[in-house]
Amino acid sequence: MTEQIYSKLNEASYLTAENYQRYRLIMKYFYEQHRSMNDLLYRKDILKYIQEEVGYTNYQEKELDQDLNSLISWGNLETRQEISKPKSIEEYKNRHFRYQISEASVAIEEMLENITNLASGARGSLDKHTFERLLTCLRDLQKRELDGQELLNIWEDILGHFDKIRKNTADYIGYLNSEKSELQMQAEAFLVYRDKFVNYLRDFIIAMQDKIYQIQNCFENMLSEQLEKIFQQVLKKEKEIPRLAEMELDEENLKKDFLNKWNNMTNWFIDRPHKQSEYSLLLKQTNHAIDKITHTMQRFGDQMQQYRSRKKDYLHLAKWFSECDTIEKAHKLSAFLFGFEQTRHYYAFPFSSGNKYAEIWETDPSIHDIQSRDTNNQRKKKNNSFIRNSEEKYIARKTYLKENELLEKKIVSYIKNNKIDLQDIDFIEQDMRRLLLKWLSLSLQREDRTVYTEFNMNLQLEIFQNDTVVLHSEDGKLMMPRVIYSIIKKGGE
Repeated sequence: MTEQIYSKLNEASYLTAENYQRYRLIMKYFYEQHRSMNDLLYRKDILKYIQEEVGYTNYQEKELDQDLNSLISWGNLETRQEISKPKSIEEYKNRHFRYQISEASVAIEEMLENITNLASGARGSLDKHTFERLLTCLRDLQKRELDGQELLNIWEDILGHFDKIRKNTADYIGYLNSEKSELQMQAEAFLVYRDKFVNYLRDFIIAMQDKIYQIQNCFENMLSEQLEKIFQQVLKKEKEIPRLAEMELDEENLKKDFLNKWNNMTNWFIDRPHKQSEYSLLLKQTNHAIDKITHTMQRFGDQMQQYRSRKKDYLHLAKWFSECDTIEKAHKLSAFLFGFEQTRHYYAFPFSSGNKYAEIWETDPSIHDIQSRDTNNQRKKKNNSFIRNSEEKYIARKTYLKENELLEKKIVSYIKNNKIDLQDIDFIEQDMRRLLLKWLSLSLQREDRTVYTEFNMNLQLEIFQNDTVVLHSEDGKLMMPRVIYSIIKKGGE
């Protein structure tokens, strides 16, 4: 069996033979006629076609006969002799044959055409209507009254639509990310196509997002009984195909293949805990393509703006100045357009307070000595001694611990039944409000909405978006969603 699979493919010999250009020209003609439903060709028609090509005007019948015989020996062409009574010896010798391309050669020519399309330009597409057709088929598949051939037809339609989505989207995204497309996007000529590309991608994303949740719901809610029903129809179709004894149907492998197809389609649309779906990746790639095109256009715009003449702008400004009645109006217009002529710069030391919530009027003013920039008048720098300020540090630490102790007592006063519910609070101090908001902010960074506080408590936060509370404090009111802070564990427990 292995020797048969990996044996030499004689049908592909014409691609690498000595006169491969002539062979490929002949096979191209046969393939084009095959697609036009004209399979059986006469020798004179083949000769006429080749002689009309550039560079083959001297191509003779003898060369054609040699090429046709070679293609027949490799299995690329098949001959059909016309049944007619010869009227002379000459007619008997020159029997009339018609030539037909073989199935293997049709497959080879299709492959060559696909390779040519890959190299020549765009491939694939983002067809937004395919998702809608797939959704319609999935909904029909869930109808229990369906049976027989109708059910099998819907299943085959689903496979066809999914294959189009999978292949066309992958090909088109690959085309957009190809090196050739990247280079074309860097050219100014691409400006003409930018809106077309962006609108095409956006329309696809909108249509895809509009249908995706319904498609996911169909896959998740498909009953196993219905899948078994579909498989029985697939099995019935396969059993109806005549097979030899050594090619008996393997029902187990057929069912395994059926379920693999269904699972692959499901995984394409639905995210799993440890793996993103192909749909999610496609959404990211299309958004990335839009961002890339937009940034490219912005860069071109910046370049064009950089070299744009400002002559008209300045003439327009000059007209404004000429219309000013007084010098004072001209000064005001100048200040508005170009800023103050002489400005004063103010320097302030960095924020020195240990309380980041302190207001600006609660901080001490900073004093800055202005020194001359003249090198002759600059003061000589002198190294100062370093002061540890251990006593101040001790006092600051003691003050901080005392404030924390008071704050912890306040927290205890807000706890009821091992919880802090914002709905139960009528009035809240500023420091307590800041602390609760800080814990809320930290919990939003975690999926489980837990936070470990500086007071050795583990909290679990529950946020009710549809339930609003108003917190009253000394400096005003704060409207926010209701939050419950539940104590999971205290220090020492």
